[in-house]
Amino acid sequence: MSQVTLQVRYQRHSVDTGVAYAEPNFERTTMDVSFKPEQAALVMVDCWDRHPIVTHQERAARICVELIAPAAQACRDAGLTVIHAPSPGQARLYPQWTKYASDVELWGPPASEIAWPPAEFRSRSGEYEKLAKRPEPELKRWLDEDLAGRCIVASLEPKPDDFVVATGDQLHRLCRHREILHLFYCGFAANMCVPGRDYGMRAMNQRGYGLVLLRDCTSAIEAQTTYPTMALTEAAILEVEMLTGFSATSEELVAALGK
Repeated sequence: MSQVTLQVRYQRHSVDTGVAYAEPNFERTTMDVSFKPEQAALVMVDCWDRHPIVTHQERAARICVELIAPAAQACRDAGLTVIHAPSPGQARLYPQWTKYASDVELWGPPASEIAWPPAEFRSRSGEYEKLAKRPEPELKRWLDEDLAGRCIVASLEPKPDDFVVATGDQLHRLCRHREILHLFYCGFAANMCVPGRDYGMRAMNQRGYGLVLLRDCTSAIEAQTTYPTMALTEAAILEVEMLTGFSATSEELVAALGK
């Protein structure tokens, strides 16, 4: 396959000449993006097998099985690179993660390196404890008891030729070596790790990559007031479309790869 063309969606924050420059006139629109399969990758962020928020975990499990897994296989079949980015601790559970890892990522920083801000400030402990938000016992219990056993969900178990990355620098080295320019993102959560990790969309946008979020292959952590309408998921997709890249559905990507 020499070239793939995919229609993607984005959110304008401007207007046509002669139209009032006002937010009610900011429209969503589409355009075609063409890429070579060998210059594109699917990045699956934090697709874990467990999560303390049961409603979010139910959505994520369904999305992984019904949408992300078929899309990942279609990407493999079409020659795209498939990359798992499950967070640093989880990445190290898989042998594929050592590919493109640096000495610092493998062995840690030199002992003489001074961390700043100080550890107590970063953890809001000791004299800085008063700066922390109110303790959340259920979250603490999960972090203390369940986090160590967390891994990538079984439906997305890395294949031998897939890659696993722990950091944004590692993802960048992989892309540079394989001459990857286009990154298709999916995973969780749409309003937290997908944009915010150092291998997430904001960081890779700053590095200059072409980014597309598979909007049906993600979901946000919602709140009591947003859960009924999934408003934070919609807001996270809009942020991508307005600021960091484009969006498409997994069905659209799979169809484009199959042409």
